[in-house]
Amino acid sequence: MQASDSAGPAKRFPRVLVIHGSRFGQSTKIAEAISDGLVACGVGTDVGALTATTTPDPERHDGLVLVTSVRYGHFDRNAGRLIQRHRAWLDSVPTLLVTVSLTARTPEKRDPAVHVYTRKFLAKTNWQPTQVEVMAGALEYPRYNILDREAIRLIMRMTGGPTDPTTNIEYTDWDRAAEVAREFAAVLRGPSLAD
Repeated sequence: MQASDSAGPAKRFPRVLVIHGSRFGQSTKIAEAISDGLVACGVGTDVGALTATTTPDPERHDGLVLVTSVRYGHFDRNAGRLIQRHRAWLDSVPTLLVTVSLTARTPEKRDPAVHVYTRKFLAKTNWQPTQVEVMAGALEYPRYNILDREAIRLIMRMTGGPTDPTTNIEYTDWDRAAEVAREFAAVLRGPSLAD
């Protein structure tokens, strides 16, 4: 995308690939919110689902936002595969990892330095994203099949969370999602593209 003003040459505005790995849809909603925030800051986005064949285009994308959920302590295996396949590119551009986890429903669990699943994932992949965030997801018992519902209820019982099978709570901090987008946009735009 090119933009110009009458005072000088055209400036190239950054474009990022925003991908989401979502089991029940909350990571998708968070990825879309971050994408909207980036666009509001003048950053172009291409948004898509994380799959086994997700591939960034180094000619088109100046960075990556990976929003992926943790399910029963594990990240989507396609996240690790993406990092492995595109490691050299990821290490050369600004990157943002957003972990979506129900354990992050309490503020102290939103710190990437103490969020055990994020720490394990980064250690396993040996990836060092430019920015790392941990965001709370949603607890939507009525949407889950019986196996997921009972497994999540057990986890909630063990961690002091709600266990009523009619519970429907969105823990996501949408103000923080907007702030994350602004912070990452500043990194992407850098001093040469800053307003």
